[in-house]
Order: sequence, then C-alpha cells, then structure tokens
Amino acid sequence: MKANKADKQMLAYIGAKPGSVKRDSDSWFTPSYYIELSRQVMGTIDLDPFSSSTANEVVNASRFFDIKQNAFKQKWFKKPGTVFMNPPYGRDLIKPSIEVFVKHLLENSISEAIVLVNNATETKWFQLLLKHTSSACFVSKRISFDSPDGKNVSGNTRGQVFFYFGPNTKLFEQTFSEVGIVMHHQIPKDHIK
Repeated sequence: MKANKADKQMLAYIGAKPGSVKRDSDSWFTPSYYIELSRQVMGTIDLDPFSSSTANEVVNASRFFDIKQNAFKQKWFKKPGTVFMNPPYGRDLIKPSIEVFVKHLLENSISEAIVLVNNATETKWFQLLLKHTSSACFVSKRISFDSPDGKNVSGNTRGQVFFYFGPNTKLFEQTFSEVGIVMHHQIPKDHIK
C-alpha cells in the first residue's frame, strides 16, 4: 500500500463538481436507493471513509472522512463498526483505497461493510476484495450515479459490484437480489486472521 501517494492533492477532487477536475467518476455519489439497501443489511453506517459533506447528506454515516481527514492516515475505529465505501475510482486511488480497507478489515476493526466498485474482475484490487468477501452482488444494470448537485450522471460505462463483508449473508442476499445476482464466497481459514 502506497498511502504516501494519497495526499491532499490526490484526494482534492473527491466531492468536487463533475467537470471541474479530470477524474469525474471520483465525484459520482451513490444513489440513495442503494444506500437504503445497505442500511437494510447493516442497520447503521458508522463510517464512509472516502466522502464529503455533500455525499454524507445521502449516506448519513455517523462519521465520514473527507480530504482534510484523509482516510489513509486515520484509525477508522476504536471498536468495530460498520462501513459503507464507494471509493474513488481513479487509477492512483482505487488500489490504495481497497488496500487500506482490507487492512482495517483484517485488523478486525470493521464489524460489517458494503463496498461498491466497478466490476473490474481482472484487477489486483478487485481480486483482493473477492478474496476476503462474504458475498457479492453483481448489479444487473449500470448504476446511474448522482453528481454533487443531486442530478443523475449519465455516461457510466461499467457495471458495478457490491461486496459484503460480515455475518449476515442471507440478509444481504435477500436485500440485494432485487438489483442483481448475489454470490457467496466461502473464505478459506488461511485467509482469516
């Protein structure tokens, strides 16, 4: 993990208006419908680690990290909590974002989590999530994300996956099967700390 690359300059566009920076997809917010599905599974969202005050108006996490807090340099929890994460998708950020998430997961500081990413199955970061997930929902259609001004963003060219980490795999399947195919993953014992 190269957290040193995740400085303020790299994180500056999270929550910025699309078009104002070159990596527009890093500023796309998860529509409220999918946040509510996540809440149905986890109950509450304690932390959204890659966010902004605008995005948190929908996510309504108890805590969120924006550019100033810098998720790469934070202790996420004192006691285990729930995470919803739609990380920045830019090449320089997606891999370290996933790596820092998995680090906290393996430290047992995360009780449950839902992570939304593109279905880039060939990437190392996707394989890392897949290695540790309990279940995954491959969304049946591309998600139309929201812009910071609340408008629907057109032009999403990739499909998405919701990864679930936690014990409530049946509830995740019941809830997310309305938006895609849910698959379960039996985690080998040697992958668990």
